[in-house]
Amino acid sequence: MQMAVALVLAGPASLSVIAKGFIWNQLHLLTFQVKNQIDGVEEDRIAKSHRPLPSGRISPENAAVLYYVLFALMWAAALTMKTIPCTLTYSVAILIYNEGGLAAIPVVKNVIGAIGLACYCWGTTIILDHGRELYGLKAIAVFMIGAIFATTGHAQDFRDRTADTVRGRKTIPLLLSQPAARWSLAALIVAWTIGLIALWQPPAVASIVFAALGLRCLGGFLSSYDEKYDYVSYCWYGYWLLGGNLLPIFPRLRGEMN
Repeated sequence: MQMAVALVLAGPASLSVIAKGFIWNQLHLLTFQVKNQIDGVEEDRIAKSHRPLPSGRISPENAAVLYYVLFALMWAAALTMKTIPCTLTYSVAILIYNEGGLAAIPVVKNVIGAIGLACYCWGTTIILDHGRELYGLKAIAVFMIGAIFATTGHAQDFRDRTADTVRGRKTIPLLLSQPAARWSLAALIVAWTIGLIALWQPPAVASIVFAALGLRCLGGFLSSYDEKYDYVSYCWYGYWLLGGNLLPIFPRLRGEMN
């Protein structure tokens, strides 16, 4: 998704530049994932025993070395590709998420996840835009990406309620009653759908398709409380989220995004 968003915001780019953006993106993503799995190894022994650390395919010591190597490569890419503010923000978010303990707070977890998602799009867009920092509609678009996920990202937690209960996690779908959690999510999806259409002003057909994705998503969450159906609804949430993040293509096509 991040590469698609970056292409929308930065415009067409050569294959070599796209490759640089992809490598930058993967280095940042892998750095977080490795650190997250190192810090969450005990939890993974219960719920995700197939992962490299709990399954014994890599030792904790080697995983730590891999993390430091990836962290160094991530920063080398930041220095080379002029994404220092973005990578610094991302590094602080990783520290807070994995070592600060704030990921245990549901709202904070969503916000940190949103910062990470926004950073992926922010940095990749800078690279595809040949090192130019974000401004104007581009900056607004990246801010919106973070804001949308910060307020609706707990859609992913409905499908994991049983496992989260066993692990003692406190997610929004567990802290609130099911009707309150689901209807509040539905209200946020409706509000964001209307707001994004008003902001980016897509043509009627695109507006209808985007609204239909939102309705299918919230309809699924409201019609069934079964976790297996919540998984399907979360897939539709992903389509809706992607659609909302790609709506800035229409201002670009109208020549409003330089």
